[in-house]
Amino acid sequence: QNIVVTKGLATSVAEGTYAPRSVQQAWDNHFSAFGEQDLDKIMLDYTETSVVRLFVNNSQEKHVYEGVSEIREMFACLFKELSDLSTLKAPIVDVEEDARQVFLTWECPGCGYATATDTFIFDECLKIARQNIVVTKC
Repeated sequence: QNIVVTKGLATSVAEGTYAPRSVQQAWDNHFSAFGEQDLDKIMLDYTETSVVRLFVNNSQEKHVYEGVSEIREMFACLFKELSDLSTLKAPIVDVEEDARQVFLTWECPGCGYATATDTFIFDECLKIARQNIVVTKC
């Protein structure tokens, strides 16, 4: 009988590789990278096949970002808009390991975001395959 107990990431981001072992670990990286507005760290969660769909309620605009380059640009623009995170709140964060998904609601009214809802679907390698976002700006 072999018993293996694993804690933490397989290897750390500081060591140059990133291999989360659970949706929670992948989510922890994403959530902390968002709060730190760290583009390099947040992009560890995406691949060239990742797709982000963003819908803005106020303008009824839908945007689609495919692959790391477009998604990175999306986050770069978002981080510029989120210049003061003192009003950032995330009242709902549901991490579902079996379904490999996260449901998130957040707001940052001080930066013009009244409400936002995200659904993240992770692939078998625990990278974000699909992300759907709906925002309502103030």
